[in-house]
Amino acid sequence: MRFLLLALATASACAFAEGWLNVTNNVGGEKWGYAGVCTMAAVPGRDEVIAGVSEAGLWSSTNGGATWKKLGADDKVQIKNRPYQIVFDPKDASIFWVSGSYGAGIFKTTDGGKTFQQLGKLGHVDGIGVDFTDPERRTLLVGLHEQERSLHKSTDAGATWQKIGDKLPEDTNFSTDPIVLDAKTFIVNTAGWKPKRSWGVYRTEDGGETWAKVSDAGPNGRPLVASDGALYWQALWGQGIIKSTDKGRTWTRLGGPVKVNPAEIPGGKLVAPVERQLHVSADGGKTWNPLGDPAPFKASGVVYSEKRKCFYIWRSTEKKVADAILRLDVKE
Repeated sequence: MRFLLLALATASACAFAEGWLNVTNNVGGEKWGYAGVCTMAAVPGRDEVIAGVSEAGLWSSTNGGATWKKLGADDKVQIKNRPYQIVFDPKDASIFWVSGSYGAGIFKTTDGGKTFQQLGKLGHVDGIGVDFTDPERRTLLVGLHEQERSLHKSTDAGATWQKIGDKLPEDTNFSTDPIVLDAKTFIVNTAGWKPKRSWGVYRTEDGGETWAKVSDAGPNGRPLVASDGALYWQALWGQGIIKSTDKGRTWTRLGGPVKVNPAEIPGGKLVAPVERQLHVSADGGKTWNPLGDPAPFKASGVVYSEKRKCFYIWRSTEKKVADAILRLDVKE
């Protein structure tokens, strides 16, 4: 493990087995909706990876992608949205929340995905945040897909929802991706293609009653809350990454080639795709080095499985394709 962490940090010392392997196989079943594979997540502490496929639900693999099994396959209410984000409970990875657009928006499992419960009636959801400072996980926050001032809050673990986005300034853009630090402290983006709407990052310390603008950047997508508390967020239209080290009070823009939301790997390192090439950073995003061989396609995102010691990348597509998910194994 010590060599692996050093290799991931230096990139040049890292050894890989066989290059990129296509592990799409039977994921998503026979029919995919528009956008295909929308998101992926490695289950903490397990040799399991989950892929969210548009209109086909969540699919799990415990053998490196050789085969995939649909989660919640016997549920009365199926996940048929366009999956957007998977959030694991840090105390128990068999508990996780799933958000998605173009359909019922919020689901939760407490048994590792055998069954799911729909939380409330909100639909067309993008990001979801959970208050993990509360053992009961009562406070949740979601932002709706491509809708301004759309933030909704639940204080009863998702049973009911109240719109709080109307407390944001009237001219703000889409508020899609919330961060929950505790029951009162939230951060949200306002960014998107809507004309005559402002971009920014807003922060509240009173549960969303009042908001302070803390950045003019227009970030979007699933932000990274790193293990050291640092926040990383991609600015729209290739403007790079913004970072906060003080719980979102102030933000700085990072230089370098990475323009998308990074993922965290062992040792607090960061990894992100740049076109077809993975890059790794050992200094909080100040500098980046190429990692491994170029991939056959431009990745939509990357996750790292610590148990299997491998990277997975995926790409979203208009229709079903045979090569949407690839795996890169790291040699120790």
